[in-house]
Amino acid sequence: MKSHMDTLGYTDSDYNLDTLYESFLKLADRKGQVFDYDLEALMFFNNVQEEDDFYKLKYLSVQSGSVMATTTITLQCGSEDVSEAAIGNGPVDALYQCIYRVTGYDIVLDKFDLTAKGEGEDGLGQADIIANYKGRKYHGTGASTDIIEASGQALLHVINSIYRADKIAEIKQQATLKTETV
Repeated sequence: MKSHMDTLGYTDSDYNLDTLYESFLKLADRKGQVFDYDLEALMFFNNVQEEDDFYKLKYLSVQSGSVMATTTITLQCGSEDVSEAAIGNGPVDALYQCIYRVTGYDIVLDKFDLTAKGEGEDGLGQADIIANYKGRKYHGTGASTDIIEASGQALLHVINSIYRADKIAEIKQQATLKTETV
C-alpha cells in the first residue's frame, strides 16, 4: 500500500517518517485539518532542521499591545535550558532580542519575509530571513500556524547554522595548530 507522501511524488528516502509523523500530529492538534501543502511544508522544514541543532525553542510567550511587546522564551542550549525576557517594538523584535541575549550572537537582519502557506485560519505562516554575521550571509526559514513562532524558528535556523560554522572553524584551527607544532 502506498503512503500519502508517495502519491505526492515523494519516496520514503525523501523524509524521516517518524519525525514527519510527530510534526504532523502537532500540526493536526493545532489546525484540526491538514492538507497536502501542509505535509509538503512539514517535510521540507523537518529536512531543513538538523537533529543536532544546539539551540531549540522550548517555550514561547508573547504579550503585545499598542506601546510595546514583551516576549519570554526558554531555549534549550545543548543540554541546558536558558530563559530570557525582553521588550521590543513588536512581538518579533522582542523575541529576537531574547534570542540574541541567550545566544550572544551579533546578527544583522538583511531581509525578513513572511508569507502564507494555505488559506484562512488554518494556513501556515512561513518566515524567511537573510542575516549577516561577521560578513557572511545566512538564510533561515521557519513555518508554523503562529507567525511569531515561525519567525523564531527562522532566526534559530540561522543561529544553528552559525553555531555549526563556528565549530567547524574551531576544528580547522585546532588541526592547523597541531600541524604547525609537529
